[in-house]
Amino acid sequence: MIFKIHKEVLELFKNRWAIGCLSILTFQQLMEASSTYWLVGLIAAITKGESFLIYIVIYLASLAFPYIPLCIAYIFKISWKQEAQRSFTNAFIKSNKDNISEWNNKGIKEHKISILTSEGPNTIHLFIDYLWELWTYVLSVTFNLMALSAIVEPLFALAYALSVTCVVVVMKLKRRAQRQLTQKAITARIDLCQSLLMAWDNVLLGNEYNFNLWNEKTTQRLNRCLQRNVALERFDQFLAIFVTLVTAIPSILVVVYYMTKHQGSAVELSEFVVILPLLFMILSYTHQTLSLVFRWSMHRSKLNTIYKSIQETKDFNTPLERKIKWGRLSFSCTADNPSEIIPAESPQTIMSYTELLSRASNCGRLTIRGENGSGKSTMLILIKKALTNRAFFLPTHNHLSFHSETNKHSTGESLKNRLIEILDCVDVDVLLLDEWDANLDKENREKLSELIDELSLKKCVIEVRHR
Repeated sequence: MIFKIHKEVLELFKNRWAIGCLSILTFQQLMEASSTYWLVGLIAAITKGESFLIYIVIYLASLAFPYIPLCIAYIFKISWKQEAQRSFTNAFIKSNKDNISEWNNKGIKEHKISILTSEGPNTIHLFIDYLWELWTYVLSVTFNLMALSAIVEPLFALAYALSVTCVVVVMKLKRRAQRQLTQKAITARIDLCQSLLMAWDNVLLGNEYNFNLWNEKTTQRLNRCLQRNVALERFDQFLAIFVTLVTAIPSILVVVYYMTKHQGSAVELSEFVVILPLLFMILSYTHQTLSLVFRWSMHRSKLNTIYKSIQETKDFNTPLERKIKWGRLSFSCTADNPSEIIPAESPQTIMSYTELLSRASNCGRLTIRGENGSGKSTMLILIKKALTNRAFFLPTHNHLSFHSETNKHSTGESLKNRLIEILDCVDVDVLLLDEWDANLDKENREKLSELIDELSLKKCVIEVRHR
């Protein structure tokens, strides 16, 4: 089946704006197509010397009034695009919420964020524009062809059906090649986007070594993106030429047949000559319509690709436990009331994150230390994954949303405000802090450490220390 679409992509367009937009377009195209009937009636009345006032009034109205629903449809299309983007964002949330195992994988993060912020919305908006154009052309050709077949010559419908059948067969044969070219083009654009996201630091900081590496990689990706997208467009246009030939020849033969058959009838020939431009307009639209139909698989493949790209990564199977160098991590405990909460101990070697989980049910402060690359941050991720909503994870560098966040605050002041907000607004048993003391001077470290001591009286604080 040609018009096949992924389930989630289909859900993307099941909203009132999409239905309203397409319904209004249908009404608008029906009004335009009715002008053919009124034009034929007008010419017949003039040729026969009959009254033609009613025909000319309705004919002019059928040409002028369709612009009103068209303008309304444009408004609906904008709303449709925004709702479609909202649906895509919700799909990302549904697929990735609480998937902390992938959080610190830089490659997966850059790929998915690129899809979410750039390639995804762009692909969705282009698809809606494409669907608008496809719907308009299909309705225009269908309604006008129905009018021509009903009023002038039924063979036009037969010739058109024969042409469409031939094109569909070709589309079926070339479908796989088009899908492969489409996927290559999308991959090239995503790679280029990821490279451009790194432009700020590499271009502005003035490090020639980093700039040259970035520029070389970006140039390669630009060239690859150009080659693959040109290959896709070339493939598409060659098939469009074939579509033009296939659709034009049968209809031209019908024109010759009709004029030969009615060469002795001035009335019928005059009606036919008047609507002959409409026939060639339909042929022109047919070329555009079938070209758009042929691109359906391309747009569908793009949509399926972006949806698959935001799904949980199936081949990301490396257990987090294997990323930790057990035996190179240690923890120590402090508490306000040693006899009732957590007894103070000297640093102990960690052999399993379950050792910390067993202590997480009590208030206090657990400090994890270890050499760089030993898996301290991964340890916190494991704990968060195990405790889920019982724990709050605050990484070193993050874009988490807080009410207290402003650009005027220093790093220390911002962290202080965040910790206070967590204490006041977040109902969790465990607070996980990842190298909160990084990039802080001694004074700020001491002040924030005192605040964390206060937090540890009400919650279990598990921290990774930079110093």
